[in-house]
Amino acid sequence: MTIMLEAASIWEHDGVPVRLVFRGERWRPVDTPIPLTGEPDTTPAALTHPPERLLGWRIRACSESDERVTVDIVRVDGGWAVEHLWS
Repeated sequence: MTIMLEAASIWEHDGVPVRLVFRGERWRPVDTPIPLTGEPDTTPAALTHPPERLLGWRIRACSESDERVTVDIVRVDGGWAVEHLWS
């Protein structure tokens, strides 16, 4: 696993990534992307089931050159970035 923060772009269909670009190459998911969620930073103590928010996606992807990786893509400053990469 590599930890990084590298700019990426994603295209979505019905809120789910269908294509991404990073490192100057196009990638497509090879299975259903997994949402990465988390609880809000502050929640009232009386709230027993705080709502989860979408932080990003875990995507198994294949490049046009047939390289396969798994990436965690997270929102950063209104855009997207690859946070973790497994190859």
